Amino acid sequence: MDLTARLLRFAAARPHVLVVPAVGGTAQRLAVEAELARRGWPVAPSPADTDVLVVAGTPGPELAAVVERLWQQIPAPRARVDVATASTAAPALDRAAADLADTARQRREPARPSTHARHGEHREPLPSERGTEHGEHEQHEHGEHQPGSHQHAGHQQSGHHQHGGGMGMAGGLPMADVGPDRDGLMLDRLRVPLGPVLPDWPAGLVVDVVLQGDVVQEASARVLDPPAHDHAALPAFWSDADSSVEHTRRRAARHLDALARLLGTAGWGDPAATARHLRDELLAGAPEQALRPRADALVERVRRSRMLRRMLRGVGSGAGDVTALLAARLAALPTALAAVDDPAHADDDPGDTDTRTPDELAALLVGAELAAARLIVAAVDPDTDRITVPRAGQAPHG
Repeated sequence: MDLTARLLRFAAARPHVLVVPAVGGTAQRLAVEAELARRGWPVAPSPADTDVLVVAGTPGPELAAVVERLWQQIPAPRARVDVATASTAAPALDRAAADLADTARQRREPARPSTHARHGEHREPLPSERGTEHGEHEQHEHGEHQPGSHQHAGHQQSGHHQHGGGMGMAGGLPMADVGPDRDGLMLDRLRVPLGPVLPDWPAGLVVDVVLQGDVVQEASARVLDPPAHDHAALPAFWSDADSSVEHTRRRAARHLDALARLLGTAGWGDPAATARHLRDELLAGAPEQALRPRADALVERVRRSRMLRRMLRGVGSGAGDVTALLAARLAALPTALAAVDDPAHADDDPGDTDTRTPDELAALLVGAELAAARLIVAAVDPDTDRITVPRAGQAPHG
């Protein structure tokens, strides 16, 4: 066996995986995440760190185009698989590992990501250039892993590109407009799209923000490939259960999933992983009594984290107050878990807190710093499976 083959087999044993969920692909995303946790495969924070690209669900034409550009950006060795149904997650990952270890296949892959921006040629922005990337710098508080700083929560910018507006492109990079800020001063304004491919980001969501410095002056949001109101609805995993028993189980799992995504965005990986493990066990049918002690310990750990409180203090306001949204999630989780085995508690659970429309979500971001905006989106965690687009003259549904 030559050196290349040995290296490929080593990479295939624990590849970094980037999961791109489509609208309507929540069940597939959850199945992939559970399988990754079982195998101990890490999640890739960016295309440059990706070995395996997984598309969870069936993307529409808009997201499919984004995925294709993303695939062109990922360097070899690489593998790509589509998970159309939750039951195919494990065999799809097996196939991806086999493709990574296939020497002949990888030698046919391009050595570098393709680019269309050479010699000044314009190209569309790639997903990794539409926002921020996770860091893994966690701080310690009394020997415990704690969330990172505000700058960490917002991640490191990986390049600003734009579809339109602004003053044109220079070497593939956007130039800033000039406009008045809230104090009437004329400052640079930069248009930055966030999404649809970011870790712990709602499926298909794209948020276009206008920045002055690092403050969001304007924001608009949309979801790629949503169905129209008069078309058949896509499956909404969290709300469309086959039975009342399964519905209560999914409601509790929804709180754990949203908590994991917020903690992951804040850079606190250890409790985020705990929340995901509890979510997966709950969806697999584990009894509430077996999960409750660990869930209570998780809630208490998050509540007592002084570092997290300091980081979230003042982030968002009103309906976008991240501290309040987190507190509501932590308060709802024990009640939702109790309802799993005792339906008498079902009415005590406030249920979904994620029904805001894209326009309502965008309004919450205006006036926030870019790092804070990322946390606000994670705290709200809208269920994009439930969003449909209007016909002419109709209001959007969420």
